[in-house]
Amino acid sequence: MLLPWLRRFALPCLVLGVMGCESGDPPLEPPDAGGAPLASRVERYDFAFDLTTGEASSRLWLDVEAGARGCVSFPARAEVMDARWGGVPPESFRMADGRLEVCGVAPVEGPLWLDSRLRVPEATVPYTQVGFSRRLDAQGRPFTYLLGWLESCDLFGPCDTAPGRLAHFTFDITHASGEVVLCPGSLSRRDETHTRCELLGTRAPTYSAFMVASHPAWERTRLVDTNAGRVDLYEPPGGLLGPAIDAGAVAEFLEWMTARFGPLPYGPELRVASGRTDWLGMEHPANIVLRDDLPGIGGVYANVTLHTLMHEVVHQWAGDRTTLASAEDYPWKEAVAEYLTYVFEDEHRGDDAAVTLAYWDRLARTASYHLRPRDTPAPPFLSFINDIYGTGPMILLVQLESLLGRPQVLAGLQTFLAEPGVRSIEDLRRALEATSGKSLQRYFDTWVDGEGEPDWPYFQVEWSQEDALTLTVTQRTVTGKVYPCEVELDLQGDAPEARRRVTVSYGLEPESATARLTVTGVDWAVRQVAVDPRNRLVNRRSLGQVREPAPQAWRL
Repeated sequence: MLLPWLRRFALPCLVLGVMGCESGDPPLEPPDAGGAPLASRVERYDFAFDLTTGEASSRLWLDVEAGARGCVSFPARAEVMDARWGGVPPESFRMADGRLEVCGVAPVEGPLWLDSRLRVPEATVPYTQVGFSRRLDAQGRPFTYLLGWLESCDLFGPCDTAPGRLAHFTFDITHASGEVVLCPGSLSRRDETHTRCELLGTRAPTYSAFMVASHPAWERTRLVDTNAGRVDLYEPPGGLLGPAIDAGAVAEFLEWMTARFGPLPYGPELRVASGRTDWLGMEHPANIVLRDDLPGIGGVYANVTLHTLMHEVVHQWAGDRTTLASAEDYPWKEAVAEYLTYVFEDEHRGDDAAVTLAYWDRLARTASYHLRPRDTPAPPFLSFINDIYGTGPMILLVQLESLLGRPQVLAGLQTFLAEPGVRSIEDLRRALEATSGKSLQRYFDTWVDGEGEPDWPYFQVEWSQEDALTLTVTQRTVTGKVYPCEVELDLQGDAPEARRRVTVSYGLEPESATARLTVTGVDWAVRQVAVDPRNRLVNRRSLGQVREPAPQAWRL
C-alpha cells in the first residue's frame, strides 16, 4: 500500500535507487497521526482467516460522528499492515504502545469501516491456549484452534479489547479440503475449502466470539432435538465424549435453562466439539469446545463430562449474551455457571450436587485471594481467576441461599440475566437485593472484598445439656472479622440413630462473633458436633492460618 505521504518521495527514490539511495538510509516510518481522538464504537467485525497459512484480514465497522475528522485507535499487533480507512488509504496512521491509530474523515452518509491485514503466528499466550495453535490428538490428527479470551482479541487484528463490548461478527474461513470447521453463529459451507459463520442477531463479546476450531475427522452426531434446541456433537470416530454424555440429561437441562432464562441466545442450534485443549471446556456463541479426554479426569465432579457441558451451556446466557463489565467481574460469570449447574444437579441428579459442593469447599478453603482483591499491586490475573471456582459459587450464591432462600437467589439471577448487556458484581448484588428485599452491602463488604490472603472463619462449638441443649458457636478469625452467614451443625450421639441437624444464624448484620441456639427434643447425650456437614459455607477446618494442601483445580 502506497500511503499519501510516501507518494512525495517515490519518484526521487526510484531515480536515486540506481546510485544506492537505500544503502544507508533507515526505512521511512509513518508520521505521528496527531489528530483529535474520534469517539467510535465497533458495531461489527468481519474476520477472514486462512487456517493453512495464518493470513487474516479484518474489517471493523465503526459507529462514528458523520463527517467528523479525527483518529480512531485500537489495540493491535505491531505486524498489522495495509490499514485502510473506508476503503482508501488513511490521511495518516501510526503504531505506538501496542495500538494502531488511523486518521481520516468519517463519511457524511453510511458507515465507516477500517480494514487491515495480519499474519497470525502459531503461538499462544504463556500458560494458556489463547492464540493460534495446532495440537495432535491421540491418533495423531491435528486439532486447530484460534482462541480469543479476555482482553486478547488484538492477537488477531485491531480490536476493542475492553471486556464489556458486545458486537456482531462474520467469519470467512479458508481451509484444507475436507476439513470440518466451526465458528460462532449460523454456519454454512460455501464449498470444500470455505466455511462462513454469521453472528448478526444477538451480540457477543470479543472474549468468546473470536474462535475458529477445526479437525479433519470430526463427525456430527445429533444429541438433542427438542423444542428447547438442537445439540450436535462434533467428534472423531472412537472419541470418548459421545459415550460419556447422557443425552437425556442434556435435553432435560436445556429445557430447565430455557424455561428460566429464555431461548438459546444464538439460535436453536448448539454445537459441541471435542478438542485437545488445556481447559475442561470453553464457551463460544452457539459453540462449546470440550477437552477430548474429559471423561478420564477424576477427583473433580461426580460426572465431570456432564457437569462441564452444562456449565458451558449456562455461559451462552451468562458470559456471552450478558457479559462482564470489566475483567474484575470475572468471578460472577463462573459463579453463575457453576451455581446453576449445581442447582440442576441438586434437583435432578441425586448425589451429584453433594460431590460438587465438596469440591468447591476444598477449593475455597485454599483460596489465595478475595473475589474482588484490593491488593496493590493486583494479583496476576491468571492466578486470580484460577482461584475463584470454589469461592465464587459458594460466596456469591450458595451461602446466600441459606440467608435468602433459593427461590430468591434464582429470581435474582433471572433479573440479572434478563437482558443482553454488561454486568458487574455490584449489579449482581443489586439484583439479589431487589428480589429479596434485603440489604447485602455488609455481606459483600465482608465476604467479597479484601486484601491479602482471605481470613476465612473457623467455628468453635461448645454445648451444654440440662433442661435443653444449648449450643454456643463462636467465629474465630485472625483479624476479628465477623462474617454474615448461617452455619449448619450435625449433632451426633452414641447410637447411629442419634443424629440431628440444626442451623445457627448470624444473619446479614451480625453484632457479635458468638451466636447461641437452644435445641429442644434432644433426649440423648451429644458427643460430637460436625460443622458445615454439607459443605455450604466457606470456613477453616483448623484454627489459625496454617494452609491446607490445595486440591487439584481445573479451569472451566
